[in-house]
Amino acid sequence: MALITVVIFGTVLVMLVATAAAFSSSGAINSRTQDDWNAAMSAAYAGVEDYKSRLANDTTYVQYRNPASSFSSTSTGGLPPTTNPAFGADGSWANVPSGSPGVQSRSFFRYEVDNSQYSATGVIKLRSTGMVGKEVRSLVVNVRQQGFIDFLYFTDFEVQDPTQSDLDCNSSTGKPNYAWTYSTNTHDSDCTEIQFGPNDVINGPLHSNDTLLICGSTFNGAVTTSNTKSPYYKKVSGCSNPTWSATYGPPTVDSTWGMPQTNLQMKSETRTDLDSVKRPGCLYTGPTVITFTGDGKMNVKSPFSIKTQVKGDPPSDGIAAPMCGTPGNVANGLGSKTGATIDVIPQNLIYVQDVPSSGDPNATAVGTWPANFTCLNTSSKTGFQIDTTRFPMSTETVPSATPSHYGCRAGDVYVQGTLHGQLTIAAQNYVYITGDLLYQDKTKDMLGLVGNNAVWVWNPMNGGTPLLAKDRTIYAAILSVGHTFMVQNYDLGPTSGRGSLNIYGAIAQEFRGTVGKSSGQGYTKNYNYDSRFKYTAPPKFLSPVSTTYGISTLVEVPKAFKPDGSPAG
Repeated sequence: MALITVVIFGTVLVMLVATAAAFSSSGAINSRTQDDWNAAMSAAYAGVEDYKSRLANDTTYVQYRNPASSFSSTSTGGLPPTTNPAFGADGSWANVPSGSPGVQSRSFFRYEVDNSQYSATGVIKLRSTGMVGKEVRSLVVNVRQQGFIDFLYFTDFEVQDPTQSDLDCNSSTGKPNYAWTYSTNTHDSDCTEIQFGPNDVINGPLHSNDTLLICGSTFNGAVTTSNTKSPYYKKVSGCSNPTWSATYGPPTVDSTWGMPQTNLQMKSETRTDLDSVKRPGCLYTGPTVITFTGDGKMNVKSPFSIKTQVKGDPPSDGIAAPMCGTPGNVANGLGSKTGATIDVIPQNLIYVQDVPSSGDPNATAVGTWPANFTCLNTSSKTGFQIDTTRFPMSTETVPSATPSHYGCRAGDVYVQGTLHGQLTIAAQNYVYITGDLLYQDKTKDMLGLVGNNAVWVWNPMNGGTPLLAKDRTIYAAILSVGHTFMVQNYDLGPTSGRGSLNIYGAIAQEFRGTVGKSSGQGYTKNYNYDSRFKYTAPPKFLSPVSTTYGISTLVEVPKAFKPDGSPAG
């Protein structure tokens, strides 16, 4: 009986040991599987970072994709000339570096690119898949170039535009020095510093490459500066302290963002002979008046325009693209008295250039004027009239500017109205905002305005008497590449002011533009950020000289591939 008991006990012990060993082995497998599952997502993230790094080193990398990928089926372009295994051609995977020389990690990734919306919105959709062992996970991200419209308000120099103030503010480099380069944290005495006033409210993120000069203003978003001198701003003597966002607090230090030299690269988007321009926009020539009518259409008066899309640089030929309107003095023509009423160009760009004098398909000889166009001062070549549309107004006192206002042959655009669509308008010279600029649908419509020279809030005066009603509302991303965004005649008019300048969008400029005076003339600022600009941009909008790429949205999706590299189905 004792022997039987011992045998039974021994058998049970063996069974317990075997069960424990099996359970331990299963636990190890489950643990390894869980580790691989987590590591696969890390590998997918590594793929995103690899793609962003390649874009940062070569902005043209957006053109490359694997044509065999269904995710990339609506995109353009092919594989890069230098093999990148992450594109998954021939079933390849890229290996995540292990960090140890000569040792290969167990983590791999591949990615697929959808660049179909890049030219319109600046967004690249990327599906990145990570693999570790037999575990595979995929995620989709929107990759977007970081730019000026990440901020409600961006300024390179916190001084008045030397060109418009007639002050010798520039250094030997042709630009002013930043205030923070001086021990006093103050600009040279030849520069006119511009401050944020006590009634100014900034409802969004702000960045300046320079030192901010503040007098009791309110900042309801994050404030950054390239000024490294604490407290990273200067308070005007005798002013109250600024009010900072409870979330973000006072300014923090960030890097300097470089402004491009010109916006002329945007003109290339109207060329029909470039492989990189899949959907050419419209080129208008000379003074061009655009009025949005709120119904998805716009009226365009552009008497000098002959060819609205061109070939070559300099242009050697061109076409009159139907979507841009019919040139000349014909019914519903760009040169007719009433202009051309056409559909808003979908997700594209308009560029307004100076009038060439010769050797160009849009050339008009100096001293020659198109039908229905009158140059009001032929000696100075300023002031014009197209039927009843006139700049300056008949009783307007024209202020000084460099170059002069209302040039008869200048690449200026005059814009107002209610936009229904998505469009960017760029000008070789000035952009004039001649009235309210609104969206018919604030969730879908989007406008970009890019002046190579100043962007003006048109504010005509007869002496010191305003010729327009108070207040101005502007929905747009606004960029003055080489100069400033400012109010015309900001220093004239009643000390009770011109009301509020309401901006819903983003403003970027090389020099601070003046919109009013502490004595009351001009406008007070009411600036509000269009948060959509964190995720998308107006079509073909201009970017900084040097920038990085960020992720605007991210979501995990079902795995795209099996461990052998074949589609997951």
